[in-house]
Amino acid sequence: MIGMKLLDRYIANEFWQPLLFGIGIVTGVWFGADQLKMIFNLIMKSGVPLNLAFMIIGLHLPEIIVMTIPIGVLLGTLLVFNRLSGESELLALRTSGVSFYRIMLAPLLFGVVTSMASFGINEYLVPMANRTAKKLEFLALYKGDLPIGQANFTYLERGKDLNLSRIFYIGFYNGKTISNVIILDFTRPKLVQVISAASGLWNHGEWILRSGRTYVLSGDTDITRVLKFDKLVIPGVKSAQTLLDTQKVPPKDMSIHELATHMEIMRKGKGITNDLIVRYHQKFSQPLACLIVALAGAPLGLLARRSRGNMGFIYSAVIVFIYYALQTTSGSLGESGRIDPIVAAWLPNIVIGTLGLVILYFKAK
Repeated sequence: MIGMKLLDRYIANEFWQPLLFGIGIVTGVWFGADQLKMIFNLIMKSGVPLNLAFMIIGLHLPEIIVMTIPIGVLLGTLLVFNRLSGESELLALRTSGVSFYRIMLAPLLFGVVTSMASFGINEYLVPMANRTAKKLEFLALYKGDLPIGQANFTYLERGKDLNLSRIFYIGFYNGKTISNVIILDFTRPKLVQVISAASGLWNHGEWILRSGRTYVLSGDTDITRVLKFDKLVIPGVKSAQTLLDTQKVPPKDMSIHELATHMEIMRKGKGITNDLIVRYHQKFSQPLACLIVALAGAPLGLLARRSRGNMGFIYSAVIVFIYYALQTTSGSLGESGRIDPIVAAWLPNIVIGTLGLVILYFKAK
C-alpha cells in the first residue's frame, strides 16, 4: 500500500513541469496573438495610458488560462507517459503485477485537481476580471484627462459601446477653463452637430460651454438650423457612471448562479435561446475537459514510445485541434438549433473521452 502511494506521488510529481510549460507557452502565444492588437488600439488610437492598458489586458488573462489549462494537462500526461514508457518504467511496473488501470489513477487524479482549479477560475475569477477590465476600459476612454497648458489639441469621447461619439478641438486648457472649443457631435443618428464656444469649463468629462452656437447638419453639408446659447452643459461623468452601472452583463461573464437566474427569467418570458443553454452547460464541460484530456493523453503517450520526443507535441496538437474544432462547430450548431444545445456543449468531451477510453482499453491488454 505504501509502495503504491509512493508510485502515485512519483507519477503525479512528474506532471507539474510539463503542465506549467504547456500552459505558459500556449498562453503566451494565445495572449500575444489575441491581445497585442487590443493593446495597440488602446494606446495608439484611444490614448489610454500604457500602465492602464496593460492592466486591462492582464485582467483578460484568467479567461485565456481557462482555455489553455486543458492543453497543458494533455501535454503533461502525454509527455510523462511517453517518458515512463521510453525508459521501460511502465514495463517494470507491469511485470511486477501492477495493472495499467491502477497506473492510470495518478493522471486521473491530476485531471480531477486541474478540473477543479479550472472550474474555480472560470466561476469566480473570470467574471470579476472581465467586468473590471470592461469598466476600466470604458472609464479610461470616457474620462480621459485633458493636457494642461497645451494649445490646439484634440480630445476624443466615446460612448458605452466604445464607439466614437464626439471629437473636441480645444484652443487652450489651463487646468480650469477651456477656450476656443469646436465639437463634432455624432450622438444623434443621421445628424451631425457642430458646436462652437468661446470658453467653458471641463470637469473630468462634464463640459460647461459659454457663448456659442450649435449648427445641425443633415446629410453631408446641409445646415438645417443654427442655435445660439449662452450656456450649454454636456454631461459626462455622472451619465458615464449611470451608463456603466446599467450595462448588461454578457452570458460569458456571468457566474453559473447568475446565468441560471437569467435563464429562468428568460424562460418565464418564453425568451430562452439556445446560445444561453449552450453557454450554461459549457460552464461545466470546459473545466471537465482537463479530466478528459488526461484520460486521452496517457495512452497517447504510449503510442509514441518508439518515436522521437516530438511525436508527443504532434499528438497534442492533433488532439487540441480536434477538441477546439469540435467545440466551435458543435457550439455553432447548438446555438442555431441544428443539434440539441446540451449535446453541443458536451460533444467535444464525449468524442475525446471516447477516443481515450478506446486507446486505453487496447493498451491495457
